[in-house]
Amino acid sequence: MNPFALFEEDSDGPDEIPFITDTHRRRFVALLIDTSWSMAATQSNGVRAIDALNRELARWLPNVRAEGRGPLRDVEFLVITFGAGGVGVVSGNGTPSAEDDGAFVPASRLELPTLVAGGASPMVAAVDLALTLVEQRRQHVQAVHAQQTGGPRLILVSDGAPTDEEGNPTDDWRPLARRLEQWRSTRRMQLFAFGVPGVDDEVMRALATPSGYFPLDDLDLRKLLDLILVATSDHVDFERVRSQVYGGDLR
Repeated sequence: MNPFALFEEDSDGPDEIPFITDTHRRRFVALLIDTSWSMAATQSNGVRAIDALNRELARWLPNVRAEGRGPLRDVEFLVITFGAGGVGVVSGNGTPSAEDDGAFVPASRLELPTLVAGGASPMVAAVDLALTLVEQRRQHVQAVHAQQTGGPRLILVSDGAPTDEEGNPTDDWRPLARRLEQWRSTRRMQLFAFGVPGVDDEVMRALATPSGYFPLDDLDLRKLLDLILVATSDHVDFERVRSQVYGGDLR
């Protein structure tokens, strides 16, 4: 799969349109990664899932930065993990700040620390934080920089079920699903949810809707990260991502 093929229609070179101008339209992409205890498990190849993820992220990030100088030049990333240490911002300066030089980073400058696995899976708190920060960033960019903003995009990756901070099962995802539906109707937000083996399908479908949920048959992290990059494109809808995941078998 070539994750960049979908970007070729947007062919302006990086020198033709700078990232920051008075009228340029910024887009916010929040990537939420499950780093709970299950990611510390050893896979069939003898490698821990979190170690494989860190290895693939090291391969993936230079591609993101390269696209950030071209097709993704208008994208700012917010990356949140939920697992070891609870919910944490790992992009930008690592603090939950929506101001300049805070948690949001242009795609061309995205860096991530080595991720650590462990703990519970506070998915609901992570999504809540993402929604709050995205809205604060939208208001900041419009007020301070007088720039237009596009509909935000959330990309959720999980291999389990949501819990509270202590690891107890929770139904807090039900009111969150209703809140997300309001966001979809009023802010043109899209949620792409990728579920790897072990994920709670009911929860992911409720949060992302059946159209926006993509269950994966295995923990192919390279494919997963490439799909995340595809889902980041401004020109991609759910069906085009579905065709990348399943080919002709549109589930």
